[in-house]
Amino acid sequence: MKTKIPHLLAVGFLLGSVNASFADKITPPPSAKEAGRFPSVSVVNVFEPKGESNVRSSFRLSDKVGLIGTEETADLFKTEDGGSTWRKVLDGKSLWKVNDIRNFIRADDGHLYFTTSDPGIVCRSEDEGENWKVVAKPKASRTVGLVQLDDGTFLVGLRRAEQKKTSLIRSDDHFETETWIKVSDEDPPQNTTCFHNLGGTNALVGVGYEASGKIYKSTDSGLTWTKKADFPEARDTMWFFQEGKRTYLLASGVATLYVSEDEGETWAKDRQFWKKGFLGMSVPYKRDGKNYRLMCATDQTEKPNRHVILISDDAAKTWFEWIELDRDKTGGASNLSVLSPDRIIAGTGNHSAQGKAFTLEVK
Repeated sequence: MKTKIPHLLAVGFLLGSVNASFADKITPPPSAKEAGRFPSVSVVNVFEPKGESNVRSSFRLSDKVGLIGTEETADLFKTEDGGSTWRKVLDGKSLWKVNDIRNFIRADDGHLYFTTSDPGIVCRSEDEGENWKVVAKPKASRTVGLVQLDDGTFLVGLRRAEQKKTSLIRSDDHFETETWIKVSDEDPPQNTTCFHNLGGTNALVGVGYEASGKIYKSTDSGLTWTKKADFPEARDTMWFFQEGKRTYLLASGVATLYVSEDEGETWAKDRQFWKKGFLGMSVPYKRDGKNYRLMCATDQTEKPNRHVILISDDAAKTWFEWIELDRDKTGGASNLSVLSPDRIIAGTGNHSAQGKAFTLEVK
């Protein structure tokens, strides 16, 4: 399938041509400090969970209260002071023999949900993360992306290995029951890594790993899916975000943002930050009446790799390097949570690194 390109770029060629034309348009983000219009930021605490190679996920609960999930023994830590201290509230390895905590959401029932690896399950907390119970056990070694749509439907991405298909599970009753859904019968089996709620019954899913990154769209709450884009150069899809009518996708491997202006029907390359790199997650941030957008990323063109936070003040049109978190031989900056206007959490790591949770203070 060939990807259509939005008319906004004033080009009339197919995706393969777009890839070639953008190959030399790599624009590393300039310094935010030199720009002189962004708030100052510094690292005030680094938490290194013992024996954990990756701080895989983070999530804001309320003002200065949040969670981080780790990879290796699926530990869950909670802060109630803006990331100055962390308290262990869960050992997922001991409870369910899972290896990591991947993604969090807060659903319409007010409860928290997360996905895991080895095995893949879905868990729920009804007391702000203090206690958890398993609500779904799909036949998968990994549950990846997680979203709830406007009509209440949950979609959970699955690892490709067990079903030999790119697939997900769907539940419209808070996991009292769930249905296995094939995303594609035609393409090679891949992981369903991230979702985006477009409103109503419309949703996007990003897939990747062991083939090119792809985007599929559903208009019936995840029952059926149609491929909308195929990015041969992208190893994996990581995260969607919305700015006005523009929908963005973060891709790893090539450190690239892709954009759609028609609710995911057509896609184009928006910007490549580095020739080789990792884009993890993007979140909105508001301070002193100004709206910003943050993104955690890793520049892999330098050795050791640089883990950074990028910032934009014009709805993702331009980006600046706000702060360098760390340098490491491996790993990526995969997640980001704004706990309050002056405290932000960023998680880094990989299978062969030491996982770290960085607490940033903004002034």
